[in-house]
Amino acid sequence: MLHKGLLCFYSDFFRAAFEGSFKEANEGKIELPDATVDIFETLQVWLYSQSLRNVEDSEDSSKSSEFPSFEILARLWAFGDRYQIPLLQNLAIDALVQKLHDISKFDTIVVKVAYEETMKDSPLRRFAIDCCVFRMCHRLDQDSIFRDSDLCCWSKEAFVDFACCMSDAWERKLPKRKMPDRNKCHYHVHTKGEHC
Repeated sequence: MLHKGLLCFYSDFFRAAFEGSFKEANEGKIELPDATVDIFETLQVWLYSQSLRNVEDSEDSSKSSEFPSFEILARLWAFGDRYQIPLLQNLAIDALVQKLHDISKFDTIVVKVAYEETMKDSPLRRFAIDCCVFRMCHRLDQDSIFRDSDLCCWSKEAFVDFACCMSDAWERKLPKRKMPDRNKCHYHVHTKGEHC
């Protein structure tokens, strides 16, 4: 259960559903078949606290526990994309960036989520490919993003985007193991003319 006003305030999709002439407006409920319990709980915490930080893990002082997993954050971004919640998308990408910075690790499940649940040129895809090109190991060993256990995360389209980004990085002689200096808005969702 969530307050309808909160959902409608942050989402054009829910505003149209609950304030229009759809059955959801009459019944006061909507089905979200693609939202897992983890995503819905994280959404709920965010709606009421405006934070994506884990509250139940406060006893664990490690940096990795401050935010949900890479997978949940990526799926939350995709949920925000599907249901038109740009503020949630921007906070999810900021949390992904911060988590990458804090623990200096990346989970290729973000690549899988980005390429299964978002459209071409989405900010989540850009972030996932940038992380793989500029922060991860490409050699074929146990630390590589291409080890056998991670290959299931890569679609043909993701490999093509990775190769194009890698080629561009080589051509521009960008440093290895360091994300390019970019404006915070590079991975954000904004309406035309809007920025951070």
